[in-house]
Amino acid sequence: MTFYSGGLPIVARLAGRHARRFGIPAPGLTILAMAALCALSAPPAAGQSAPDSATACPDGRITSIFIDNHSIFDVDQAGGRNPLRWAYRLANALHVNTRRSFIRRELLFHKGDCFDPLLLAESGRILRSYGFIAHADVFAVDQDGGAKHVVVDTQDEWTTRVDMGVSFDGGLQIEGVRVTEENLLGRGVLASVFLKQRKERQDIGARIGFPRLFGTRMDFSTGAGRTRNGSFADELLSYPFVGEVGRVALRQSYRRRDELFQYSAGLGRDYSHVLLPLVDERFEVSVAGRLGQPGNLTLFGFGVSRERLKFNEFPGSVELVTQGDFGNPTPAPLDIAETLAGQVRATSTTRVNLMLGQRNVRFRRMRGLDALKGDRDVQLGTDFGLTIGKSVDVLTSSTTPSRNDLYTRFRAFAGFDPGSSLILTNLGFDGRRSFSGNGSREGWRDVIGEFDLYTYLRTRALPSHTVFARLSASGGWSMDTPFQLTLGGRDGVRGFLEEAYPGARRVLATVEDRVYLGWPMPDVFDLGLSLFADAGRTWDGGTPFGRSSRWKGTVGFGLRLGFPAGTRGVTRLDLAFPVGGGGSGPIFRVTLFERLGVVFGFSEDQLRRSRRMTIGPDSFVQTGG
Repeated sequence: MTFYSGGLPIVARLAGRHARRFGIPAPGLTILAMAALCALSAPPAAGQSAPDSATACPDGRITSIFIDNHSIFDVDQAGGRNPLRWAYRLANALHVNTRRSFIRRELLFHKGDCFDPLLLAESGRILRSYGFIAHADVFAVDQDGGAKHVVVDTQDEWTTRVDMGVSFDGGLQIEGVRVTEENLLGRGVLASVFLKQRKERQDIGARIGFPRLFGTRMDFSTGAGRTRNGSFADELLSYPFVGEVGRVALRQSYRRRDELFQYSAGLGRDYSHVLLPLVDERFEVSVAGRLGQPGNLTLFGFGVSRERLKFNEFPGSVELVTQGDFGNPTPAPLDIAETLAGQVRATSTTRVNLMLGQRNVRFRRMRGLDALKGDRDVQLGTDFGLTIGKSVDVLTSSTTPSRNDLYTRFRAFAGFDPGSSLILTNLGFDGRRSFSGNGSREGWRDVIGEFDLYTYLRTRALPSHTVFARLSASGGWSMDTPFQLTLGGRDGVRGFLEEAYPGARRVLATVEDRVYLGWPMPDVFDLGLSLFADAGRTWDGGTPFGRSSRWKGTVGFGLRLGFPAGTRGVTRLDLAFPVGGGGSGPIFRVTLFERLGVVFGFSEDQLRRSRRMTIGPDSFVQTGG
């Protein structure tokens, strides 16, 4: 076993600091973190060398590993007469390549190991999961005597980004400035300073993230700064399952944030939004293990979590926003503030969580799904996860009530690839079975449900076309904490403003034809068109300011741009027209990434902001940098 003692003081200090804040005995958490680090510091068993060099390797032995890490542009393929060769050379000179040492540490095999095609495939997928690596291929070349030479071929993305945050969403909006280096000094370190503001959110802060902490497979990230109504701080120390071969995983996280929950007041009122200040604080320590073989893995996990949700000075702290001017809110009249009372339930709860999962998946590498030419590893098969968390009478507070409940979180995924097409489904459920309180507060509370069906349709007759379709349904029932959905916005019915038609339940449908043009300069950037139609409706469901809408629709078109050529990123310029009445005219939007599809995932921003717990088997999956 390889043991990295340098990580222990850091883990001990982190565990102790958060334990003291929540009143948890520090030695217990420290011992847990140290023991987990000891166990997790060993490399995956599947990647270990044979104990006896004379042991037979039925598929041959790896005798050499060659790493070829390319910069952003391949100047040799640009053509001797290409007028932009000088720009390519300049960009490559300004960029620091991902270090060979970093790439080598991500590999699940070593020189002298028995050759295993699974470990090569998993190594390539892990490398491609990092956002700063555009392409990664890991393959073997046969040699005399059954030996194998392994070639690791990678190409970087441009990693230094200065985002001005200008968008058009119902009018010109300045969404702040962010300077980010995603691969500092080629070591995979993320460093960012930012001013982000969009509607109620205004964050000024910095973030840094370290993959491969102290040479282990531990990841560490932290961020801190100011919000519109206070401050935020978060920290995550994790050892995820290493690809599909990892056996153990660890998570320790902390988050505290002063924020504003934004309720849309809908259209036709004197005010556009209502802001509810709250303090959201969470802490978690979890460990998990997997049994079985890749393609048939069973997960068992255990953890302890602590959550606090406070609403200071309610109802006097509630504010109104007029015409979307979040910088100048005014105090809300008492009758308006009291409409939120049903979703203002302060809590301070400790839970013991058990996790079960069954993962029967494989991956298929496909090109041009959400990107124009960039490829992505798409998960197929089935993946189920269940979390059950029982509240315990520990660390109770005299000022904030503690819940007596049983929390349940269930996730189910299925993916199929009939021919050149894809069918992906997702089903999710979160809820609490409450055992205390008056009759109206017992039973199932804070129930959030969602269902998504994504399809990608392709045909050989039209190879440059990808038809994307989705059907999504989501909603909240018996909510004691802030919750609201709206119909419009960037990932809703795009011909309507985001605040249009608030409600507690929502159905959305989209059909979009994504066309790759392949000109005018396909070796410089990717260019494509999109033609789309959206439809959806909301139901009141008793949420504040909710109203049931009729079916509303959108038709639109736009441009899709990827730079440099072959990138997995997409910038969209869309013009959407409402149909069926109720809209305010065409809406022009600019978005810096593709929000609909596998690249963004199934999670919706409006559901994410209302979930108090996100602990489950999916929390331990490796996602790269």
